Amino acid sequence: MANPTYEENLELISDSLACLNDKPVACYTGSATGPAIEGMTVAEFLEDPIAGVMANVRFLQRLAEDAGPIRVINSTARAMNMAVYITMLWNSRVLIPGIDISADSVWQVKEEQIIDRDDYDKILAMGYTEFVNAEIIPRIIDLDYLAKYQKVAAEGGPIVSQAYAETGIAVLTGAPSTMVPFEQLCGMRSMPEFFKDCYKILDKLKEVSDFIFAEKSAQTEIALESIKDNPAVIGGWVGGWRTASAMVNPQIWETLVWPYMKASAEQVIRFGKVAIMHLDSDWNRDIERFAELPAGQVIINTDGMTSMPRARQLLPKHTLMGDVLPALLTAGSPQQVTDYVNRLVNEVGPQGLIVCAGCDTPVNAKYENLVAMIKATNDWS
Repeated sequence: MANPTYEENLELISDSLACLNDKPVACYTGSATGPAIEGMTVAEFLEDPIAGVMANVRFLQRLAEDAGPIRVINSTARAMNMAVYITMLWNSRVLIPGIDISADSVWQVKEEQIIDRDDYDKILAMGYTEFVNAEIIPRIIDLDYLAKYQKVAAEGGPIVSQAYAETGIAVLTGAPSTMVPFEQLCGMRSMPEFFKDCYKILDKLKEVSDFIFAEKSAQTEIALESIKDNPAVIGGWVGGWRTASAMVNPQIWETLVWPYMKASAEQVIRFGKVAIMHLDSDWNRDIERFAELPAGQVIINTDGMTSMPRARQLLPKHTLMGDVLPALLTAGSPQQVTDYVNRLVNEVGPQGLIVCAGCDTPVNAKYENLVAMIKATNDWS
């Protein structure tokens, strides 16, 4: 039997995608914050991801009781250990709380050069997946640790899905997507060296990026086919971090970023899922390019550094998500959060607006500020 609250929330999301909603949609995003508020250290959250999910569910239920309904979750605690997830996402070593850093610290990507310039040809010769599995993974993570949490994720996935389903809150991010190769190459090469390569051997990076994207998108195609008819899988996360406009000059951006970002979004959309464009940092220069993607099938998710009022002017029919400042949630007062949300909705308009923390809710966010964010969104009129 369908959960009526879940069905209602799905309808609200559908209205928001069509910019037909007359009130902003309250959203939560964050992985370790809920477990931390429920008393877990970050190390404990990583050590037992399933317990972390259950703590997060309790947190979401309490937050909804105090602030009113949470309609949608962007991303949240999952069955996969987040340090493992970020390691595999970035192809970089991650400092693990309780092992490499203090138990209350957040996992941290360690910036270091793992590959040399000659390794670009090695990727072309070996194939990207084989190269990463043979040459990178053993150098960035303990293989026993990796295997342990891959097993936890596989066995715990159905438990986690059921736990969130019972809350009635719709989870946006679930469909697979193909990353922009720039991000993973940058993770392996290190930011200073990769950015030098962008200027010195742009044609080679274009060749390698085309090769990687073709291989990974073929794998993603199979995964998308398997979930295309699952209505619980709403959207796929298409991420941009070091690919932001403020980080990359126009020629490099047009060569190594936008073609792959656009193609990845179009692949998700082709299977009937929503492309969630996770845009960290400043995308003001190129925000209008997202008009090349179809309104109603895309969510533009900014983190406070991209002007949402300007994005609304340039993308009048696209759904926007964000962008309550993480610093405000940690160091501000409930009244300041309320004022920020009201100003955001008034400047952007409620139609096609999903309100949540910019990027992600910081682990040390104040509970009362999260209540203020959700309540202000629900109370806006």
